[in-house]
Amino acid sequence: MFNHSSSLSRWDGILDKKNVIRFSLIWIVLSLVIFLSFGTSMQGTGRPDWYRAVTAYPIQNIPVIFASILCLRNGLSRRMPSGSKVWILIGTALLCYFIGNMFFSSWELVWQLSSTGSLGDPFFVLFYIFLAAAMIVAITSQRSNLNIYQWFLVGIVGVYATSLATLIQAPVAAITTAPTPAELQISSESNLVTPPLLAPRNDSVTHIEKAESESPATSNPDWVTAADNLLKPHGKALNMFYVWCDVGLSCLAIVMLLGCWGGKLSKSWRVNAQAVICIYVADMWYAYAGNQIPNYQSGFFLEAFWLIGSLQFGIAAAMEFDMVMSRRRQASFD
Repeated sequence: MFNHSSSLSRWDGILDKKNVIRFSLIWIVLSLVIFLSFGTSMQGTGRPDWYRAVTAYPIQNIPVIFASILCLRNGLSRRMPSGSKVWILIGTALLCYFIGNMFFSSWELVWQLSSTGSLGDPFFVLFYIFLAAAMIVAITSQRSNLNIYQWFLVGIVGVYATSLATLIQAPVAAITTAPTPAELQISSESNLVTPPLLAPRNDSVTHIEKAESESPATSNPDWVTAADNLLKPHGKALNMFYVWCDVGLSCLAIVMLLGCWGGKLSKSWRVNAQAVICIYVADMWYAYAGNQIPNYQSGFFLEAFWLIGSLQFGIAAAMEFDMVMSRRRQASFD
């Protein structure tokens, strides 16, 4: 028979609040040093391959797995003030994010495909669904009653987030300028020159060039090609879904933050709200880059907010777990 108390004591000391915060701060500092050293170019064409692989796999994914374990640990306990369902949902959301990020990175780095519309997108959709469900369950379970001024603040955040999302998703307008007189003269002179006849193409060269152009696609596994063809047409709609989910999550985070302000859960849920805001910043940047920067390659330093947000979910879980353990120790002394 499973004993919750023995499970809690087994985790105590190894993943306590101080160790979790210490590990998170060290990981954030080291990650920011790497991101700021190689990820300041917005275009990303000059980033080394090793940097893109390191930031995409270990630097991004290890914090997600770490935070997911901490959240699921809280979910195994029935003593959490926020409720076990909340932490199970957050832990499951982070697991979905980890799987999605693995596919997302492999699409771009391993199979040389556009990461928009990859097999990671279904898992990213689940990440947003589980995280939103966790926020809603937390709000309803705490029965947060906001006054009119607090709802006004939530409305301001919603209007700002909606305006930014609309601006980011606006189509890129082509910038055209009137030709100068010198350009018009060059253009008229070039029209008078008869173009030379094109030399006939060698059939063998044509076949070689065709094979080289098709080799990246044909070298990928069939299931990768099939998934890419299935999901690629929905890439724009999926990106729009993520942006509007971030808008909703930012509003839920403010409601949760204001509803728990000054209560016993204020510290942990303040950190959870910060985690949502960090993910919001990274998502807004990626949505902007994908829409406004041609041939954008991931690795810009603002993407570090994804791992910072993940680690803050883990810190919040450790803080609430430590509060429960402190109560148990105090009760045993009494």
